Amino acid sequence: LYEDNKFIKTSMEKNKKDIKNLYKKLESAFQKMGIVKYDAFREMGGQLSFSLVLLDENDNGFILNSVHSTEGCYSYTKEIENGQCSITLGEEEKQALDIAMGING
Repeated sequence: LYEDNKFIKTSMEKNKKDIKNLYKKLESAFQKMGIVKYDAFREMGGQLSFSLVLLDENDNGFILNSVHSTEGCYSYTKEIENGQCSITLGEEEKQALDIAMGING
C-alpha cells in the first residue's frame, strides 16, 4: 500500500504540473474567432470580401481584412491588444471583433 500511495502521489504531482503547463500554453493560443463576409463594392456580388478576427484568451490577436474588387484582392491586418485596436475599425471589422469577443450588438 505504501508503494501504491507513493506512486499515486508522484503521478498526481506530475499530472498537476502537466496541466498547469497546458493552461499556460493555451492562454496564448487563438481561442476566439469572428468572421463577417461582405460586398466591398456595390457593383460586386457574392460577398467575396471578409474580415476575420483571431484572439487569444486575453483578447490579443489580429484582424485580417480581405477586400475583393474587379482589379484583385487586397489583404491587410490590424493588431488587437486587450480587445482594442489603435487604428480605426471599419463596420465589418468591428462586427467581426464583437463576434469574437462575444459582444451582442
